[in-house]
Amino acid sequence: MGSTHTHALNAFIAGSEQALRHNGFPDREYSAFVAWLRDIKKDYPGEGWAVKYLRDCGGDHLAAIKKFLEFVAEFRGTRRGNEARGL
Repeated sequence: MGSTHTHALNAFIAGSEQALRHNGFPDREYSAFVAWLRDIKKDYPGEGWAVKYLRDCGGDHLAAIKKFLEFVAEFRGTRRGNEARGL
């Protein structure tokens, strides 16, 4: 990615998601993550995670990215738990 910048990571994710969708491979897991972040964690504002987490972390891009990735890890943990239970 080249830079430790929330907007660079956000753009990378958006570009990857768009490319997958355009080629017929929608990323349902990312859509489920966004829904989980919005509905369960109540932490996905209309301005997007990059803006909010950067603000939450006092302008520290690395801390904002870490916050985002911690939510990703938590979400994946809930999915693995559901998969183990057959859900």
